[in-house]
Amino acid sequence: MSRPAKLLLTGALLAVAVLTSACGTETISVPKSKPVLFEGATLFNQRCSGCHTLSYAATHGSAANVRTAQENNGPNFDIRCERPVARVLYAIQNGGFSGAIMPQNIVVGAQAQAVAQFVATYSGTKAPKVPGAVPCHEVPVGSIEVALTPTKTTTVPPQAQTPASSPAGKTHTTTSPSAAAPSGKAVTISSRTIPGLGDVLVNNAGHTLYVFAPDKATKVTCTAACAAVWPPEYLPAGAHAVGTNGVMTSLLGSAPDPAGGNVVTYHGWPLYTYVADTAPGSAAGQDVNLTGGFWWVITTSGTVIKKKP
Repeated sequence: MSRPAKLLLTGALLAVAVLTSACGTETISVPKSKPVLFEGATLFNQRCSGCHTLSYAATHGSAANVRTAQENNGPNFDIRCERPVARVLYAIQNGGFSGAIMPQNIVVGAQAQAVAQFVATYSGTKAPKVPGAVPCHEVPVGSIEVALTPTKTTTVPPQAQTPASSPAGKTHTTTSPSAAAPSGKAVTISSRTIPGLGDVLVNNAGHTLYVFAPDKATKVTCTAACAAVWPPEYLPAGAHAVGTNGVMTSLLGSAPDPAGGNVVTYHGWPLYTYVADTAPGSAAGQDVNLTGGFWWVITTSGTVIKKKP
């Protein structure tokens, strides 16, 4: 064999060896000694890899290259903390939190529980450190048993409901007849008095809602790692937003989220919560310059407050 031919053959063999060693180097890294979590990781790899990133399942969604990321690219769970497990199971059973792109019941029954347990256990391992926020590994995972336990609700007859004023620092929940929601699902946006800031917008859990300066009251620009710290206030598919206690329904709307679904807006501003606000009444995100810009609360009149509390 001639020397050039030998060199070509040697080069080809080396190339094959390199490619062979590279194949399969990135695999599911959950130990098989944890059968439920391993099953969840395997199912996540099989059913969720086209949309979501999670290194423990060796998935990269559709955004390995941001220039070619597709509309269905979902949250990066290496960054986004998803706990407790009840939250994850809810998302699986209801097509995510927006209900816009993710199919409902992509896994069901025991398989859905395994995927939920896996995501809750391994998500958020690369989440950025945020001042005042509880690290993901310190947030309780919770249990599937609790997630499956139905909650008891009490229905108050309409004639027994009486409006009541709320003291400062309490969430207002009364609705005037003119602000009553039309038929269909509704996302309620209310107000809460926060000392030093006045009456500002909160969601139906009483958590403070913020606007992001780079959005410029026009579009959603907080995505990916930003959205892991400042979760958008999503508007489920087929739902509408309704205002209570001074929040004007006429100023409520929605804007498309590049990650999928729609985000509630007020006076054009997309609305977000903040992971460091662990209890209603907290406004730790006010006038904070983080994840690319300033964050501010917004009043019931639609005025953005640009000052510390």
